Amino acid sequence: MTDALVAAMLTLAVAVGWIGVVRLTRSVRHTSLTVAAAWAIGFQSILTVTTIATLAKSRVPLGILDQLWYLTAVSALCPFVAVLGARRGRLLEWSCFIVLPLIVVLEWPALAQVTRCWHGQRLELETPALIGFAFVLVMALGQFLGTRYPMSILSWMVAWGKVGWSLRSSAAVLLVDRNADQRIAVFFLLQFWLAVAFETWRRPITTSGWNRVWTDYLNSFGNLWALRLMARVNEVARRDNWPWTLTDTGLTPVDPQNALAGDPMADPRVDQIFRWLLKPFVDPEWIDERLTASTDRASDG
Repeated sequence: MTDALVAAMLTLAVAVGWIGVVRLTRSVRHTSLTVAAAWAIGFQSILTVTTIATLAKSRVPLGILDQLWYLTAVSALCPFVAVLGARRGRLLEWSCFIVLPLIVVLEWPALAQVTRCWHGQRLELETPALIGFAFVLVMALGQFLGTRYPMSILSWMVAWGKVGWSLRSSAAVLLVDRNADQRIAVFFLLQFWLAVAFETWRRPITTSGWNRVWTDYLNSFGNLWALRLMARVNEVARRDNWPWTLTDTGLTPVDPQNALAGDPMADPRVDQIFRWLLKPFVDPEWIDERLTASTDRASDG
């Protein structure tokens, strides 16, 4: 890819990214994901600065440009790490004592080289630093691979994994290879937004009622929080002898031969338990919107 094409793709990705971030902040209303959305705004701001510096690279030391790209890659993980602590009552503590220290730990090998990068040397990350970055990348984003956004998540992982990999020690890679890796990363960053558009608008929702609530909760909060909700709902279901059990696809009859025996929407126990267990994560308005929503178009979250 030529420099002009890479610059055009990066500029387009940033512009589309701001549209996506604005939509995200709107879609997480009435949820505890507002802090994760704030981290997403922070990432997009850093990416914008990095893009401006990249387009004006003749005026920016290459080492500082490397520093900006790595800072952007680290900040790309923060919204997903924030989701892991998206429970009301501990949102601030999670950001202050988990996300911020994580940034410091991942950034420390790069910060130690700021002076020499300012004087023209390139940033070089050793294997332990790259392993740490890769571990957080897989841990933070892997929780969404089982949702309706697998293409998006894989594109995001490849894009920022490529950025981190491109900054490995120059003893093991030529700088021309570093530039090639970063160009590939720009391609996958744009691919991410294309995948988001495809997966959001081209997959009709076929569930309604409490299954719609469950599906949107899974897609918004990821597998870890969804598995915890499933375990707690099924614990109550077994105790109170519900005719349904909560599975990956929603509330399913315990006895397949008795599939039409009842409607979960008509059982007040289901309403009570779901609202009680979801209270630390979403407002009643969020639940009501999904209980009354049609099934012909995906919701924004």
